[in-house]
Amino acid sequence: MKENLISKLEILEIKENMTILMAAVTGSHSFGLPSVHSDIDVRFIYVHNDKRSYLSLSPAVEVIHLKENIYDMEGWDLFKSSRLTIKSNPALFELFQSPIKLITHPDYYRKMNGLIADCYSQKALGHHYYRMMGDNLQQLTKTRDSERKGLKTWVQVYRSYLILEHIIQKGALPPLSVWELLESVTIDQEMKTRMTGIFKAKQKEEFISNNESEKNLSLLEGKSLSLKNEINKLPPGKNMETELNQLIWTILK
Repeated sequence: MKENLISKLEILEIKENMTILMAAVTGSHSFGLPSVHSDIDVRFIYVHNDKRSYLSLSPAVEVIHLKENIYDMEGWDLFKSSRLTIKSNPALFELFQSPIKLITHPDYYRKMNGLIADCYSQKALGHHYYRMMGDNLQQLTKTRDSERKGLKTWVQVYRSYLILEHIIQKGALPPLSVWELLESVTIDQEMKTRMTGIFKAKQKEEFISNNESEKNLSLLEGKSLSLKNEINKLPPGKNMETELNQLIWTILK
């Protein structure tokens, strides 16, 4: 799979006259939950080869998107991705945390990986995954969706919950694999068993009953407020603007 994806990215580099600095597979594959019908999501960061595009009256293209069959590829320009980094953007965090890396420009990747590890706001990430968990729980309780979509929603609920617990318990940025998260955090055994069942059902594209969903919902009751209180105690991160500016100037030389 990796060789095919790298080949597609190299063709895209030529077509768009840009150089990819970082690319990785995201989504269900990076969570350790692909099924036979899962799309392959690729996210990347690029820089335009013609540096004059950054000095023109018309702004440089900041997003490149390619959708082709099961492949969904989206890239962000160096400047756009750097602005996202300053805000501790979760999508950018998941790109760099992905265990399935395709392209890594050595100097850029090393610098960015270090900045994310040292300066990213755990509080900002905590609030993001808390909202994600809450929004998906609300969807489960207020809508009657298909069983397949309901299962995907449960995956996002539990994935968000595990990420929150990891950040709070470990005081560190979490891995993306749900299996690693299950092993790294301390949670109630009954909840761990139900999470494992949901994750395995997602991989096999099995369905869960409405009764099972009700049991899963009941396990999360009372946890929301305590989680929110702990998130507010998390570190806010550090300013990265100077380092990011220096990185941009180095790449554009």
